[in-house]
Amino acid sequence: MILHSLNQVRSIVINTIFGNEKAIIFLGNTFVDHQVYNSLNEAIAECAKDLELGIAVLIAPEANQFRVWLSIPDEMILQAS
Repeated sequence: MILHSLNQVRSIVINTIFGNEKAIIFLGNTFVDHQVYNSLNEAIAECAKDLELGIAVLIAPEANQFRVWLSIPDEMILQAS
């Protein structure tokens, strides 16, 4: 899904098995910061594999780039702050 802005989400920091991570909550799902791309087309192309695996992906504009957020299962979240 492509968001026009992050105004519709709640930003949080979560503790996962990988350590503290920047995350957002959107429609009841938690997404972690994955990667930033210079163009929307590049971001979409790079997300194709994740989408084929059934991973929910959000793409949001950030300055002159596009940030990709990947959905993670609640079981990976040790603590939200």
